[in-house]
Amino acid sequence: MFFRILVAVLVVSAIIYTAITSTAQLSESDFDFANVNYIWWLLAVGGYVAAMLLSCLFWYRVLLALGQRPKFGPVLLAFFASQLGKYVPGKAMVVVIRTDMIRGDDVKTAPAAASVFIETLTWIFVGSAIASLLLVFQFRDHVALQMTAVVLTLGAGVLTWPAVFRRIAIKMGAARGRNATRMFDGLNLSTMSFGWMVMTLGWCLNGLSLWLVLKGIPGTEVRLADFALTLACVSLATVAGFVSLLPGGIGVRELVMIPLLGARFGPVTAIVAAIVIRIVWLAAELLTSGIIYFYRRANK
Repeated sequence: MFFRILVAVLVVSAIIYTAITSTAQLSESDFDFANVNYIWWLLAVGGYVAAMLLSCLFWYRVLLALGQRPKFGPVLLAFFASQLGKYVPGKAMVVVIRTDMIRGDDVKTAPAAASVFIETLTWIFVGSAIASLLLVFQFRDHVALQMTAVVLTLGAGVLTWPAVFRRIAIKMGAARGRNATRMFDGLNLSTMSFGWMVMTLGWCLNGLSLWLVLKGIPGTEVRLADFALTLACVSLATVAGFVSLLPGGIGVRELVMIPLLGARFGPVTAIVAAIVIRIVWLAAELLTSGIIYFYRRANK
């Protein structure tokens, strides 16, 4: 009980810090909210929730591949509830929350933790690969960002390759003896191909979310062709923010997004969009977590 209270306090504190920092940054930009088309921003929330749902589907597939038998409802609850853990420095809180919520008679602790790492590393790999391709072929002026994306792609790609991850997991004690080999039998190219497919679609929805945020900013002309730019922004910025281990990638995301968006929309719009997308995604995570909380209370 004490551990769960401590986790809750850490998560809430991190969320409050992120919200206060974001609001202060928007205030400094002298942005006028009166003319914002909030319909676009609400649609951006929906796009991000849909992207998270796809990641959850892959996590569920990985749990099954590792020989577990979870029900999809608890998997869905654990996945969305754990998203707020990334606002705690170090990112480990996501693994802690998700593993604690899903483990039980149908899901053992070690496979649960391993499945979170597989889902997260696959998410990083696909995001980095998308960013690499877009930066190399369409945004060649950003050499430093290109190199960052390529390094992240190679690193995450190697770690998520089934044979490599199996060896690492066994050496780290995820399973022992005969169970070690048997547990990872289902982690094959078929499972990972499913992950690459749904994660690609999920990243496209994240890119759409930023595109919709820009669409709602008054005076901003956003074309359909700008989707490639928004996709490159969210993929590289989010992955870089995750690797930084800072709460919510705060500061790092903006460092990546603003130069890319600024070249197309100007510095003011770039700054506002980079901050607003963070607020929109936080709102989506709070909304889904709130729904989960009241759903669980109602069931109890």
